[in-house]
Amino acid sequence: MDRQGLPPPELQFRVVNLWGNVIARTDFRWREFNTVGEFDGATKYGRGLLDGRQPGDAVFQEKLREDSIRDHGLTVVRWTWDELDDPRALADKIGRALTRGRALAVAGPT
Repeated sequence: MDRQGLPPPELQFRVVNLWGNVIARTDFRWREFNTVGEFDGATKYGRGLLDGRQPGDAVFQEKLREDSIRDHGLTVVRWTWDELDDPRALADKIGRALTRGRALAVAGPT
C-alpha cells in the first residue's frame, strides 16, 4: 500500500454498535475515507474450516458480517492473494473504494 502511494490504514479495526459491542474486526481501516479493507485467503472459506461448517455456511456468515459493517456506514473493499500479483491494479481498486467512502461520508445518511 505504501509503495503504491495509498494513505496508511489502521490495522485490526473494531467496528462497534451503538451499545459498544464489537460486531466485527476488519483488517484495515482508513478513518478519513470511512472505509475498511478485508484481505481474504482461501482457508477462510474452505480448507481451514475446523469448526464443522460447510464452505457455503462460511460465505453466508461473512456476507451477513459485511452487511452489518456496511449498515454501520462503512465502505468495504476486499481483495485476495491473486490480486497482490498486480499491486497497481489493487491500489486502483482500494483507491476507488476510498473515493466512494469519502463521498458517502460527505453526503451523510439518506
